[in-house]
Amino acid sequence: MDVITCHRLKLLGLDPDALPGSSHAERAQAIYASFLERIPYENLSNNRAVTADPEVCERWPRATDRMLRENQVHGLGGTSFSMSYALRDLMRGAGLTAHCTLGYNLVTEQAHAAVVLYAEDGPLLYDPALLVCGPIPVRPGGVLEDPLGTVRLEPRVGPTLTVTIRMHCGDRALRPGEELFEPPFAGGGARAIYSIIPIPAPPQSFRQAWLASFYRGRPMPLRLARRVGDRILRYGERPGSIEILGATKREEVPVGSDAAHHLHGMFGIEEDCLQAWFDRRR
Repeated sequence: MDVITCHRLKLLGLDPDALPGSSHAERAQAIYASFLERIPYENLSNNRAVTADPEVCERWPRATDRMLRENQVHGLGGTSFSMSYALRDLMRGAGLTAHCTLGYNLVTEQAHAAVVLYAEDGPLLYDPALLVCGPIPVRPGGVLEDPLGTVRLEPRVGPTLTVTIRMHCGDRALRPGEELFEPPFAGGGARAIYSIIPIPAPPQSFRQAWLASFYRGRPMPLRLARRVGDRILRYGERPGSIEILGATKREEVPVGSDAAHHLHGMFGIEEDCLQAWFDRRR
């Protein structure tokens, strides 16, 4: 394992010397579990990148080392593109055959990124932005039983598969103006999230889709999510509350006047970064 990969894995709290002797599946899951524990889903870094250099879109994507460095310093993570790009690099560095792949979000009608790992027993779909506990076997009807719900790949048309999620906790209707975004929602019924042909995406196509995922104009409302054990914490600037999804129940926690402090405590993102965001929104 090269020096760069060793450094990256240590940032995730992994001992690189403990990985080479494990099976491909064990190695991949160890990397994914540590990644999921430390890297939150958030669109703050996207908004920051556009604000810092609004005219040069080629500088907006954050590659692996930049994302890991900003996680160490500021607690930042990323959206599906930066998370998948980094996870793929970490897996490849550990000797695994991993590729970025592209899906189509059925709610937002935008591209969605994930990782396909070619393991001994067949391909696996890893999606860190969904915050699920492990991979989904890539085949029609492939299932991941998560403590929080069931994730399934349903056949669609031809080679296309649809990722569906059925959460165990109680159902909740979306509020007016509220969008379903990449981390799972609280719902009693299965919901189709995105469609995908789980094959490696050509680098140029992936790059173009990544650039298209940014918004040049008015900043998108802040969205944060992370997995803590068998709970998922979600925050949406609209409606301005934190949703906690557990195995059997859903809770909603209001965010008071000191939102930056509260969100820092829940999501680990640096308070100054969050406060700067709210100051710009005023």
